Amino acid sequence: RMADSLRRSARLTRHVAVLAALLSACGASAHRTSALCPRAAHTQTRMVVSESALPSLEEVRAADFRVAVATICPPICQALERDDPAAAPLLNELFRSSDGVRGFFVNWLTDPSLTRPDSANPPPALLAAMAQSPDERMLSELMVMNVIMPSATSLAHQRNGDVAASEASRLTARRASALVSCAAMSSAREDMLAVLAVCESQPPCSAVTEERLAFWGKFCDRWQYDETQRQMVAMVMRALTEQE
Repeated sequence: RMADSLRRSARLTRHVAVLAALLSACGASAHRTSALCPRAAHTQTRMVVSESALPSLEEVRAADFRVAVATICPPICQALERDDPAAAPLLNELFRSSDGVRGFFVNWLTDPSLTRPDSANPPPALLAAMAQSPDERMLSELMVMNVIMPSATSLAHQRNGDVAASEASRLTARRASALVSCAAMSSAREDMLAVLAVCESQPPCSAVTEERLAFWGKFCDRWQYDETQRQMVAMVMRALTEQE
């Protein structure tokens, strides 16, 4: 088991490195919160929270998206960073709702002060919360969107010469890709294969349903991704779905 774990860790590390190189080569730079919330909502409401300021389960249950982003999720992310076992039940509660999941990802994927999101081995408490989420489809969609949107909007930042956004979005895209690689969710793989088919304008493989194809087709159309952006997204989706 130890050997299998080490081999898996090595594969994921190489895979994340390949994705990072791919995103950098293509000028990948997305808004640090593009898949989850407007930048203003994040930067204006986010608070600095001490290590001891973990919320209660009742506070987690009652939090809407903005409260989750600003006050609930930052200390939970810090607790994960230091492997605090108190984070586990709070994460499990967060992952019961879209607001909780989105609020968590805004912080986990974009905060440059965190280091655990860059690891090929996510905290066990996070993987457990993802596995126990009562709505796997919702979680899958949000995770895949968190890869798509930084990748697709990267070209806009490149065209605008926004170096800071480029650096922040590479971080977001790399972390989102690493996490979805570790999730072992069949729905996430189906979603990524559907996105790949949409962006390449090719028939999907047999694992993709017409409903998923239509969902992601509407998603890409709604965000008005151009051909170059779709090619960028397709390259990332292919890298993620072809990993061993």
